[in-house]
Amino acid sequence: MTVQKEQMLAEKLAAYKNSLSDAQIQAIVADTQALHAFQESEDAPKDLAKIPMLTRDDMKKESEPFINELREEAGTKVLFHDVQTNGIAYIKLIFDASNIPAELFSYIGVLKNILGYVDTKQYSYGELFNEINIHTGGIISSVNTYVNAKNLEEYKLTFEVKTKAMYDETAPALALMGDIITGSILTDADRILEILEELKSRMQGNMTSAAHSLAAVRAMSYFSEPAAVSELVSGIPCYRLLEKLTADFAGCKEELAAKLEALIKCIFRPENLMVDLTATQEGYEKLKDLVPKLKKMLFTQTVPKERFGLTPKMRNEAFSTSAQIQYVCRAGNYRIGTNFQYTGALKVLKVILGYDYLWVNVRVKGGAYGCMCSFGRTGDSYLVSYRDPNLKKTIDVFEKTGDFVRTFTADERTMTKYIIGAIGDMDVPMTPAVKGSRSASAYFTNLDYEDVQKERDELLCCTQDDIRKLAGLIDAIISQGAVCVVGNSQSIEENRALFMEVENLFH
Repeated sequence: MTVQKEQMLAEKLAAYKNSLSDAQIQAIVADTQALHAFQESEDAPKDLAKIPMLTRDDMKKESEPFINELREEAGTKVLFHDVQTNGIAYIKLIFDASNIPAELFSYIGVLKNILGYVDTKQYSYGELFNEINIHTGGIISSVNTYVNAKNLEEYKLTFEVKTKAMYDETAPALALMGDIITGSILTDADRILEILEELKSRMQGNMTSAAHSLAAVRAMSYFSEPAAVSELVSGIPCYRLLEKLTADFAGCKEELAAKLEALIKCIFRPENLMVDLTATQEGYEKLKDLVPKLKKMLFTQTVPKERFGLTPKMRNEAFSTSAQIQYVCRAGNYRIGTNFQYTGALKVLKVILGYDYLWVNVRVKGGAYGCMCSFGRTGDSYLVSYRDPNLKKTIDVFEKTGDFVRTFTADERTMTKYIIGAIGDMDVPMTPAVKGSRSASAYFTNLDYEDVQKERDELLCCTQDDIRKLAGLIDAIISQGAVCVVGNSQSIEENRALFMEVENLFH
C-alpha cells in the first residue's frame, strides 16, 4: 500500500514537473536553496538581545519540599501527605508485587485492565460502574517500578489501586476498592473476551500514535531490568499475549481465569499492603479505622512466592508497520561501566538538545514531527524521534550528539534561556494529588530533599563548560548501541543490517 502511494506520488510530481517551464523550475530550485540557507542561519545577536528575559537571580532557589509522614494502622503502614485538598481524599492501595511466580507475572498487565470492569461478589458490572461514579472520581489500577536512588541495583515493584473521593465518601470508596480486588468474578468468558478485545484495540491505537514511547521503553529494556518489567506489563509482550488470548480464547479461557485468580491471591495480601493518602488530618481520621477492615478482606492462604526478575538482553529490534514514517530510538545507560553520575546539568542539556541540536537536525532539516530525549537519575537515557521520514539519517544525528556537546558554545544570555526552560519544566504548578504522588515517589525511590536541592543548585549554576563535560556521558549512552525502530517496513528492510531482529508490529 505504501509503495503504491509513493509510486503514485512520484508519477504526480513527475507530471507536475513536466508541466513547468525552465524558468519555473529554476525558481523552485532557488526558493529551496533560500529555505535551506534560512534553516542554516542563526538569528542576529542584536535582534535576540531585544527580547526581555529573566536572570538567574530571578529564579526560585529552593526546591519544593516532600510531604511524607509514615504512620501505622493495625500493623499496616500508611504514608500520609498532609496537603490541603478541599475535602478530597486521594487514596492508593499499594501492594508489593515482588514475589510473584514468573508464569503468573506476564498476566499482570491483563489483570490491571480487567479489575473494575467485571462483576464482583457485591455488584454486577453495570451496578459497580454506577457505584464507582456515585462515590468516587474513578478507581484505576497500575503497575509501577521504583528504583532505589541510593542503590541502583534495587527496585521496588508495586501493583497500585487508586481512587479519589470526598472525605464523607471514604468508607464506600474503600469498600468498593476492597470488593474489586478480592471479589472480582473472572469466569464470565464473554465479558473477559470483550475487555481483551477492547484492550487490544486500544493498545494498537497507542502503539501506532505514540510509538516513540514504545520504542524508548523497548530500547531501554535491552539493558535495564526496571524498564524490561515496565515493557512486559504494558508494552509489546503484553500486546503479544493479547493477540494470543483473543486468537484462541475458547481454548485458553479456563487457563486465563485460573492464572488471574492465582495472581490476585499472590498480590492482594495483608503483608503486601501499604496505604498512601493525600489529604488533611480530617481526611486521615476518616480513613484510619477503615484500614483494619480492608486488611481483613485480603487473602491469607498459602501461595507460591518467587522473587520476580528479568535478565535484560540486547536485541536491537525493528517493528514494521504500514505507516510511511518511523519512530527511531537510540538508548543507553551512562552509569554502566563508567564513573558518570547524575547532575542537574542534564536537565539543561535536555532543553539544549530539544531546542537546538535535535530540533534543528531531526525536526527542521530532517522533517520529523518531533524529537525528544531523557536522562534519568538511574542512568537510563534515550534519544527518540516522532513521526520521522528518516531512519538511518536520524540514527547518524543521534550518534553525533556527543560531538555537538563537546563543542557546545553559548553566551550567558543563551545559557540563561536554557536554564529558564529547564526550571520551567521542574516548577510546573502542582495539584494536591501531584504533590502527594511526587512525595510518595521520593519515599519509594529513597530520594532525599538534599538530592533534589543539589540537582536544582547544579541546574541554576550550569555553565557552558558544565555542558561540554557531559560529552563523554553522551558517548557512553551511544556506545551501548541500543536501537529500536517502529515504522515503515520498506525503510526498515533497506536498513536491515542495523537490527538483530525484525518483525511486524501487529501479527
